[in-house]
Amino acid sequence: MSELRSLLDHVATLDLSALDPDELVDGELLDGMPVLQAGINQLGALLTRFVAAADRREAQRADGMVSMKTWLTGHLRLSGREAAALVRDGRRLSELPALGAAYASGGVTAAHVGVVTAAVTPARSAVAAANGIDLATTDRVLTEAAVSLGPEDTAKAVRRWVAGIDPDGTLDEAAGMARVFRMAVSAEGRIYLTGHLDPVGGEIVHTALEARMNGDRPAHDVRTFGQRMGDALVDIARQALRSGELPTVRGAAAQVRVSIDWFALRAERGTPGVVGGELPFAGPINPETARRLACDAGVVRVLTDPGGLPLDVGQEQRTATAAIRRGLEARDGHCVFTGCAAPAAWCDVHHVIHWAHGGPTSCDNGALLCERHHTAVHEGGFTVAREAGTVVWHTYRPDGSEIRVRGQGP
Repeated sequence: MSELRSLLDHVATLDLSALDPDELVDGELLDGMPVLQAGINQLGALLTRFVAAADRREAQRADGMVSMKTWLTGHLRLSGREAAALVRDGRRLSELPALGAAYASGGVTAAHVGVVTAAVTPARSAVAAANGIDLATTDRVLTEAAVSLGPEDTAKAVRRWVAGIDPDGTLDEAAGMARVFRMAVSAEGRIYLTGHLDPVGGEIVHTALEARMNGDRPAHDVRTFGQRMGDALVDIARQALRSGELPTVRGAAAQVRVSIDWFALRAERGTPGVVGGELPFAGPINPETARRLACDAGVVRVLTDPGGLPLDVGQEQRTATAAIRRGLEARDGHCVFTGCAAPAAWCDVHHVIHWAHGGPTSCDNGALLCERHHTAVHEGGFTVAREAGTVVWHTYRPDGSEIRVRGQGP
């Protein structure tokens, strides 16, 4: 570790930010980029080996995390997809030494490694071995492809390998494909949808969207096909919410919630200094959008103190009321366990001072904890504490030491 720190300290002394690419001639720029990419590849390979070692030892448990993926998202601030890929690559490169060596030498990128490790699963390796293709041969052939081809063409070579070792199995996989759907919020506030469906599930969704798109399409509609599909998806979801037939969530009917300052809600459009609203999943919206949503919605006020913290709403009952939960969601936003970003909808209301020990059922004594970390606090000896009058939370291990986000800057 000291050798690695020395190397990175040496790189820091070089002050790479002072190197102005505009001062270099074209040939120097073109020669320099492959060198930089090779260095990035080598550091990526080293990080992958670190993750693999920590994953094998379950080192993340020292920080109260049950999986290496959640530790990486909380402490290195990686996306869930990036973290999952790192863990997968670390686990499978140990069985693909040729590919690992090419990565460590800078000869292939993380994208090359990802397309290979995603496909060469233990199950497929077993099928290949049963058909007379050992893992060493697979490693050699796919590494040669990765070294000589781009990630996209490497992916094609990988798909040909999969189809070659088990053509019937690929049909079975398609028939039994898991249904996956994800939503992610971009920095600009757009919601991006990704996922995949099995053929039957996809046909069901497509049929419903097509019916909504074309059932009452207005004349002279100039929307593109993709725009009409997007509008149809939102319309179907809106109808489901209005039907009242969806399951309740933690005792409350499913509904879209928006938080906005009361004075901002009542202000005229364009009033200077007025802040916007906040959606639990999508994040900030402008004041006028919040007012539009309020046109046909019920309004619930959450009173706050001058510091913006929800006021205490009572201690006479053990179970948190809907008002208390709204207050906690407004204050905490997500699970308060250090390094965890589980959304509020997944969280339980935790009594910081247990109700049986005289702790009130209130916003001040409440905390949002996801199920895993609620269990860790009650049964694993971890504790959470909030700085009085603030929204800053601290998490402590059973030995009393504090868990800190290791990747956070000063």
